[in-house]
This record gives sequence, structure tokens and C-alpha cells, in this order.
Amino acid sequence: MEDTPTRRKIEVLGPGCSRCKETYRVVQSLVETEKLPFDVVKDESMDRMVEVGVLATPAVVLEGKVVFSGRIPKTEELRGLLVSA
Repeated sequence: MEDTPTRRKIEVLGPGCSRCKETYRVVQSLVETEKLPFDVVKDESMDRMVEVGVLATPAVVLEGKVVFSGRIPKTEELRGLLVSA
């Protein structure tokens, strides 16, 4: 029986603006293309943004830690972060 990698959580936080939607698309596309063991969740809740301390959107949160905020991450920098995570 093959070991299945544990799936981890990536959140894209933002109010639903075009930059937030593009960030979600970039993250989801990379996870699918690279077959990375992550579940990508889009959350537009202000409560969640306050909870993790997001001051600018869009934000990318990896397992509860803000890793990008206020801009759309480039695929290369996101890949480097997720492959090493």
C-alpha cells in the first residue's frame, strides 16, 4: 500500500476583488500543475483576516502563517515556498 502525503492547507484571503481572485488562480494552478499536497481555500471573511493579522489583501496563508500580503505572488516565489514546505 502506497503512503499518501498528508494534505496541508493554503488560504487565500481577501474581499473578493480581482487581485484576490487572481491570487487564488495562481495558487490553485501551481498546486494542480506541480501535484502538491495542498488544499487551497478562498476565504473572504474579515474575521479570518483579523484572526491571522492580515493588514493588506490579497494574502496567502500557509498553515496559519501569512506568507504573502498586499500583492499577487509570482509563481516562481510561490513554487519555492511550497516545494520546500
